[in-house]
Amino acid sequence: MENRIRFVLRLFLFVCVYGLIGTLVMRLIWFGDSFVFLTVEESSLNAITGWPLSMPQGPRVFIDARERTLVIPEKRNLLGVCLGVYYSATSQGVGFDERLIFSITGKAGLDLTAPASLVVPGIGGGEVELVNNLARVVAGDLKVLATKRDGTVEIEYGSRRITLSPGESWAELLVLEPGGPRAVSADNWQEELDRCVSLGYPATRLAIANRGLWPKSGVKAGIGYE
Repeated sequence: MENRIRFVLRLFLFVCVYGLIGTLVMRLIWFGDSFVFLTVEESSLNAITGWPLSMPQGPRVFIDARERTLVIPEKRNLLGVCLGVYYSATSQGVGFDERLIFSITGKAGLDLTAPASLVVPGIGGGEVELVNNLARVVAGDLKVLATKRDGTVEIEYGSRRITLSPGESWAELLVLEPGGPRAVSADNWQEELDRCVSLGYPATRLAIANRGLWPKSGVKAGIGYE
């Protein structure tokens, strides 16, 4: 009986390892020289509580959508990578969060509900936290569940399921009112933003774009990082 259990466990382990290797090999064939590039932009109306005395460090990732190139701080090994996700968060033109994820499984996760932070020197000395996380209105965390061979991605955002083919995008504006968050129709975004400014309501727009297949040769280390 004990030998049989060991055999079953070894067989199960072999199948899992073989399946994982097979999946990685197929993705290497499908996405050998390219990867699907996804951008996630979070823009909040008043998540920044004050204007910094000096502008914080700018973005560490530079994107050229026309040339399909990325300039990143340091070289990355992109062997087997089939998905890239770039996330940025801003408020009033000030960036306070930025992440770049490369995935060989075609899956990725962004913990959007985690507190963000931007600490800057204060006028009277010391340090000041500028990010008001209560003014970031998001529906939940974001997960890329799958990346398909044709570049289509399947996404879970909060309780929503979103499918984006290359070139497609999705966006939502959430307003935090006394009764709770409310999604606003795209036709009324400007009107609602003006209303939020006058009433002091927090509002956040989340935009997700599938930028399609980008060449791995276009991912370069920035000057001074090579």
